[in-house]
Amino acid sequence: MNHPIFVKRIMVSVFVPMTIFLSSYAQEHADTLKTQELNEVVVQAQMQRTSSAKSTYTPTGKQKNAAQNAVDLLRQMAIPQIRINPIDETVTDNVGGNVAIYINFLEASKEEMEGLRTADVRRVEYLEFPTDPRFRGAERVINIIVQEYAYGGYTKITANENFLVGLSSRVNFFSKFTYKKMTYDLYAGANNWNNHHIGNTTEGIYRLTDNDGKEYSVTRKETLESSHYKQNQYPVTFRATYNSNKIQIRNLLAFTNLGVPTNEYSGKLEYSPNSAQGYSFGRKNPNRSNSVAYSGTYFFALPKEFSIDFSPSFNYTHGNDYTDYAASSQPTIYRHAKEDAYNYRLNLYIRKSFGQKHSVMLGGNGGDNINRLEYTDDNGYRDKFHNAFAAGMVGYNFQTQKISVNLDAGFAWENSDINGKTNSDTYPFTHINVRYVPNQRNSFSAYFQYATNSPGISEKSSDLLRENELMYITGNPLLDNCRHTTVNLAYTWMPSNAFGMSAYGRYFGMYDRQLLVYTPYQDGKALLRSYINDGDYLNGEIGLAANWKLLNGKLQLYVNPSQSFYKSTGIFDDNCNSFRVTAQASYYLDSFYFQAYYESPKKSMFTASPRINKDRNFHSVTFGWANANWNLRVMAANFFNKGWDGATNTTVSPYYNERQTIIGTSSHPRINFTATYTFGYGKKVQRGNEIGEQSGAASAILK
Repeated sequence: MNHPIFVKRIMVSVFVPMTIFLSSYAQEHADTLKTQELNEVVVQAQMQRTSSAKSTYTPTGKQKNAAQNAVDLLRQMAIPQIRINPIDETVTDNVGGNVAIYINFLEASKEEMEGLRTADVRRVEYLEFPTDPRFRGAERVINIIVQEYAYGGYTKITANENFLVGLSSRVNFFSKFTYKKMTYDLYAGANNWNNHHIGNTTEGIYRLTDNDGKEYSVTRKETLESSHYKQNQYPVTFRATYNSNKIQIRNLLAFTNLGVPTNEYSGKLEYSPNSAQGYSFGRKNPNRSNSVAYSGTYFFALPKEFSIDFSPSFNYTHGNDYTDYAASSQPTIYRHAKEDAYNYRLNLYIRKSFGQKHSVMLGGNGGDNINRLEYTDDNGYRDKFHNAFAAGMVGYNFQTQKISVNLDAGFAWENSDINGKTNSDTYPFTHINVRYVPNQRNSFSAYFQYATNSPGISEKSSDLLRENELMYITGNPLLDNCRHTTVNLAYTWMPSNAFGMSAYGRYFGMYDRQLLVYTPYQDGKALLRSYINDGDYLNGEIGLAANWKLLNGKLQLYVNPSQSFYKSTGIFDDNCNSFRVTAQASYYLDSFYFQAYYESPKKSMFTASPRINKDRNFHSVTFGWANANWNLRVMAANFFNKGWDGATNTTVSPYYNERQTIIGTSSHPRINFTATYTFGYGKKVQRGNEIGEQSGAASAILK
C-alpha cells in the first residue's frame, strides 16, 4: 500500500429486525433503512518499523517510479541507517562499515543491482548480524525483497553518458528468463572512457645526503600540463539459479576484457634549489587484462531446523602492465610486468535453531591468493607469491521480540610465501552485537569487534623498483598483521511514516599498523618507500541522519551532519578533525521527479600512510521523468566548482614531505544523461537478481 486510504462521510445502512414485542406501528416501519453520517476514517499503512531482527521499509510508488536501479532506490528512500557515496555509489553504514546487498536472500553485485526493476520491489530490510545462514555471516545487510513470478522474463537496457568531462559512456543490458524453479540471467556491457583531464601535480621535499655526508633538502615538483586516458571494458556474465523453499543453488561464470591503451601524463619538472633550467617529464602506463570468475552458492534447509550453506569461488586474471617514465637529463625508467593471478575461497556455515529464541552456528573458510609475476627490465624479477588462509568460528544468537544478542568467536591462520620468505600468523577474532527494541518505533544497538588487518600481496612484495630519479619503491615480505577494535553505538527513532532518524557513534583503533615510510637509500642519495609496523591509528565519529517526508510524501528532506576525529601515533604523529554534512531534497510530481544533493568538503587520514586527504564538495540537481517502462534523467553536477582539481593529499614525514593535487572529473562541472528501458515477456517472472560484471584476482604489481 503506497499511501493512506481516506474514506469520507460513509453512509452506513442499518437493518432494524422485527420482534414480537414491537407495536403495530413499529412493525409497520421495521423494514425501513436508517442512515447515519460517520466521521472521516483514515487507514494508513505502516511504511517503516523496527524489530529486534531488522528494520523494514516499504518504498512508496513515487520512489520506485523515480528510481533507475537498486542503489538509486536506496538513495530515493534515504534510509537513515545507511550512507551512499554519490561518486562511486558504494553503500555503507553511517560510519563507513561494509553493507552487503542481497536481493531475495541472494547476494548481488553492483552491476546486478543496476538491472533491478524497481517497480517489483515490495520492501527493503536493513539487518545487523542476521541469523539467516543465507546471508553467509555478513555483519550488516540490505535485503531487497522483490516480487516472484511464474515464468517468462524481462530485459533491461541502460545507457549512461557524461558531458563536459570527455567521453564517459556505459551501455549494458540484463536479460532474465525463469521457468518453474530455474532462473537464467545474462549480462553484457560496454564501458568506455576517454578524457584529457586526469593525473596528479606533485611537490615533494626530499631530505638527502651529499658526498660529504651533510644533509640537504631538494624540492622536486611535477606540474601536470597534459594527459590522456582511454579505457575500454567489456564484461559478460551468465548465471543459473535453482530456488525452492528449502534449496537454493546458484552458479555463475563471468569473463571481462579490460584495456587501457592510452594512459599518458606529461608536464614541467622543477628542482629547487639549483633549478637553472626548465625540465620536463613524461609518464606512460598502458595495461590490459583478461579475467574469468566462477562463484557458487549451495544452501539447504535440513530437517530438525538444521541448515547448511556452502559457497566456493575462483578468480583468474592474466595481465600486462607497461611503465615508461622519462625526465630531462635522466635515464628512462621502463618496465613491463606480466602477471598470472589466481585466488580461490571456500565458505561453509552450518546452523541449528532451538525453538524461536536460540540458534548456534559453526563456520569455516579457507583459500589462497597466488601470483606469478615477471618484470622485464634491468632487474628481471621473477616472483612467486602466495598468501593462504583458514579460519573456524562458532556463533550463538538469542532473539526475542525486544532483544537480540549475536556473538561469534574463532581463530584464523595465515601464511604468506614471498619468493621463499615465509611469514605466519594465528590470531583470534570476535564480534558481539546487542540490539534492544522496546517497540516498533525505537531501537538501540551496540557492536564490538576484535579482528586483524592483513596487508595485501603488493605491500609484501620483495621487488625493488625505481619510481623516479629520487625515489625507489618496495614491499616488506615480513610485514606483520595488525589488530584492530571497533565499537559502534546507534539509536534509531521512527515516530511515524513521515519521519525517521538515526544517531550514531563509532570508535576504531588499529594497533601497530602497517605504515608506509620513507628512508634513505643509496647512501642517502635517494629515498626508499616501503612498509613497516609502527604506531596506532585511532578514529572516532559521531553523527545524526534524519529523513522527513512532507506534503503526503511528495517532498522528502534528508540531512546527515557528522564530526570525525583522527589520531596517529609513532613515526607519523599527527591528528585532524573534520566536519561533514550531506543534504538531499526530493520532490515528486506525477511522472516527474526532482532532486537536489549537497555534500560538503571533508578531511580524512589514511590508515596505512602518513597522508591526510581533503576533497572538494559535491553538489547536483536532477530532473527526471518515468513511466512503467522508461526512466529518463538529466543531472547537472558541480556547476559552482571551477577547474579539474578534485582533492589534495598532504604527507609530512622525517625524510619526505609531499603535497599532491589529484586532478580528475569527480568535482568538475558535468551533465549526466541516463536512460533505462525495460520490457517483459511471458507471465510475470521473478525479477531483481540480475547478474553483473565480476572482479578478477588481486594484482601484486607495485604502483
